[in-house]
Amino acid sequence: MHHALLALLRTVVLLPSMLMVLIIRAIQWLVAPLGLLLQLLIATPLALHRVRQPLRPRFIPINEAEWPDAAWIEMRNTSDALHADGFVVAGDFRNTDLIQGAVLWLRLFGQPGHGVVALAAHLEFTRGIRPLRRFITFASGFTDGRVLETNNLDLPYSLPAPAYLARVQLKDVWDARALYSLHRGLIASLGKTLDADWLTGVRHDPLNLLSHGYQREVEALARTGWLRLDPASGFCRLTLRAALRGVWHQAWPLSSLYLNTAHRQASALLASHGLQVAAVTGSASSILVEQQPLLAATAVSTVKDGHDLLQSLLQRIDADALLDSVVAELENGPDGMPCVHEVRYSFQGYADQPARHIRRLWSFELLLDVRAGRIACTACDRDHEQAADRAEWIALSAEPPLQPLILSSEVRDLNQILPMAWTLLREQAPGKPLSADSASLYLGEDGRPRWQIVAWDSDDQPLQILLDARSGIRLTD
Repeated sequence: MHHALLALLRTVVLLPSMLMVLIIRAIQWLVAPLGLLLQLLIATPLALHRVRQPLRPRFIPINEAEWPDAAWIEMRNTSDALHADGFVVAGDFRNTDLIQGAVLWLRLFGQPGHGVVALAAHLEFTRGIRPLRRFITFASGFTDGRVLETNNLDLPYSLPAPAYLARVQLKDVWDARALYSLHRGLIASLGKTLDADWLTGVRHDPLNLLSHGYQREVEALARTGWLRLDPASGFCRLTLRAALRGVWHQAWPLSSLYLNTAHRQASALLASHGLQVAAVTGSASSILVEQQPLLAATAVSTVKDGHDLLQSLLQRIDADALLDSVVAELENGPDGMPCVHEVRYSFQGYADQPARHIRRLWSFELLLDVRAGRIACTACDRDHEQAADRAEWIALSAEPPLQPLILSSEVRDLNQILPMAWTLLREQAPGKPLSADSASLYLGEDGRPRWQIVAWDSDDQPLQILLDARSGIRLTD
């Protein structure tokens, strides 16, 4: 009866809002045909008259000091993320003639020995209040002349991809390493031979590589009747069918439908090769961007031993990262005592940029899964703080924002703390069987390490114990 009343109450409360959403959607689709007609009648002539693309765009080399703050933050985050996979920065560029009324900031990456080029883009419009756009593209060339491109652009493409280009567009995969893991997995599944000379341009002439890739696509679209080349002026224009198609794909409300369709088609393609896009979307802590096998018969009974197993991966991802907390997932062993089947180590890091008054912050987790026999790394969750002036920056940077958890000899480890905690938990529920849940090691408000051990009794009631990690004394808060 109680659940039925709650369900009825929720329905009554949500009904007006649901009805309002339905009314708004109905109005939108009623006016959509007229809106589409107006957009076609107005935007198509404008596109024919105003839209023009350079035959050879001007990619202006720049240095890092010339980046605006928003673009600088994005590019530094992307660089840090891709560094763990062996990508190196090949060049920074600015462009103003590819997208009218906008500045395109670009960073080109190469991955020596793997045949992958990455291009991170940050788009700022010079007029109006349109939002910033950012995306990253991974591209690989094959010996047959074809190119595979994986990107997360959140706008539909106006024109189709040329025959040589296979484009995988995933608007919801925003972590750079997660997107690269899909690109890398698809290449491995295809089994095609990569072009050994693909990275030559990145090493020796990155500017020409950018221009050549753009020119190849423009020329292919011109041959298939989508663009009209005008070498005398140095520009190309849309043909009538290209203008109609572009306006149709970019018009409201069809743009979101085309974008979602591209994402679904790309997801289905990857799924056919055993790659699941859903696994690399969502919060950073839920996305596993790298996995390594754990040696067979590896037993983990202490967090220090587990931490030692992670060192090689930690050094490659972020050697200066600080340990923040440890959570050990527990289960009951054959003797009824708790044992470890998974340990999650949370790390944090930060970097100050005094010239810009910016502090960048990031966090990630390393997962030691004993049962599945793997070591895994999650995507980095990144943020930043920016001071308005020098005085505010001095206050912001006066103290480090992070206090590390140090696994010193003074800290009692799992093999010492679990028997003590299990005895105390049994005293809380005498005569009842207990199911071990988790053991967490973290710093309390006083800056001292503490253990929190959680279990469940046979009545599904949670039980917990807090212990000082140094002395083993039970804490009351």
